[in-house]
Amino acid sequence: MIRGELVNLRAVDRHDAADLHRWLNNPDVMCHWGLPSSSPSLTDVQRQIEGWLEGEAMLRRPQCLIIETLEAEPIGFVALGEFKTEARSTELSMLIGEPTYWGRRYGSDALNSVIAACFDDWNIRRVWARTEAFNERAQRMFRRCGFAHEATLRDASFFDGQFHDVLVFGLVASDRCANSEAREE
Repeated sequence: MIRGELVNLRAVDRHDAADLHRWLNNPDVMCHWGLPSSSPSLTDVQRQIEGWLEGEAMLRRPQCLIIETLEAEPIGFVALGEFKTEARSTELSMLIGEPTYWGRRYGSDALNSVIAACFDDWNIRRVWARTEAFNERAQRMFRRCGFAHEATLRDASFFDGQFHDVLVFGLVASDRCANSEAREE
């Protein structure tokens, strides 16, 4: 269990399938994740969970974490994928699947908590994420948590009949240390 100020993060389990299925089939949630027409079946979600659990066994750390309130209510998840062993780099994908928790800093707390685990506990050196250019809330959250805008992938996403730019954000362990030292001064 990873403890934050507003949330706890725990490894995904098979009993999380119904919540994940509901979140991944909510067009309002998925629009902000760049996949508004996503509609995975419950079986698809169960297969994905099995994949995460296999990855967890190989990596000896979670590949997917459920975000819960301090009262243990599941509200979203963080997935760590695209792990590059030699570079100690991973892509992070996160969503708050319960819209009533949007804009209340639960996402920032989850992001800061998983970043701390990546750098301090799992020997990961670089974390990166991507978001559609229109998702200003995600961009603010990444910047607030110390990520730098590294690239713009022009017209890299297509949905609702339009192409959308995708922004790539990254954070390396040394940036995190520099940001922490600057705040202490």
